[in-house]
Amino acid sequence: MSATQSMNINEASKACGLSPSVLRIWELRYGWPSPKRKPNGYRAYNQHQVQELKRAAELVKNGTPISALIIDGLPRWPADNTHKRIVAGLHLAKLLPKPRGVLEAKLQDELVENLERRHALHVKELLQRACWSVRPDDEVLTALAPALIGLDELAQVERPLPEDDQLRALVLQRATQLLRRYRTDTPSLWVVPATSRDVALANLSALILNQRGHTAQVWTQTDRPTSAPYLLAGEPADATTTRFDRRLAGRLTAIGGKGISSLLDLLNVGPTLPTPIMAVSAN
Repeated sequence: MSATQSMNINEASKACGLSPSVLRIWELRYGWPSPKRKPNGYRAYNQHQVQELKRAAELVKNGTPISALIIDGLPRWPADNTHKRIVAGLHLAKLLPKPRGVLEAKLQDELVENLERRHALHVKELLQRACWSVRPDDEVLTALAPALIGLDELAQVERPLPEDDQLRALVLQRATQLLRRYRTDTPSLWVVPATSRDVALANLSALILNQRGHTAQVWTQTDRPTSAPYLLAGEPADATTTRFDRRLAGRLTAIGGKGISSLLDLLNVGPTLPTPIMAVSAN
């Protein structure tokens, strides 16, 4: 590749060893890399960007969180990473507020610890245990939110669990059950899953919003809702499809990003919507 040549996202993905979805997520959440766009809207990565992506990929695979590498949209390379290995941890999952009760707090800690150790069977058992041993109002903080946040943190550093889909299905099943008590045909906010993979996130987000006094429901149609504003849960394959949609109240992923709310935001703000959602709503 010469200095004047560029690569599309699939070519850059093969060159640096990161999947196209990871490249999109990093650009969306951290503002990096920021490739130029061709007239058709496709990304065009230059030689320098591909080399930096290779370096970042190696650091992330060795345990450095990408959030520690990219600051204000620019990479901050370690002075010497030859002899020092940064151990990856589920930092965001550990930032969750502690649920009330000793049992609940202990269960939350065990679930995050088992995700870090990649013990998927134990995580599954803890999710099931929370269902019958924890008050319904405490299940989100105890098990459901830490599970989704932890799974996304593992995926972010290219270490997703083989059982990822199974664990998300358990979160979806329980979040859907708990959301039924808030059922309404006239919500003030719809939550739209960006892809089929984001249905668990959408249901959990709607559940959290209802627990904090908002009337939110999950949108299940293929089009976009018109009866109320909507919150987009997850990363769409093409973000330009919603960029100028005035009905869009905001965007949310499990671990958030630049201008994107997270489950942590929803759980920490009480009855007020997170700033990114409020900011988009005001536009």
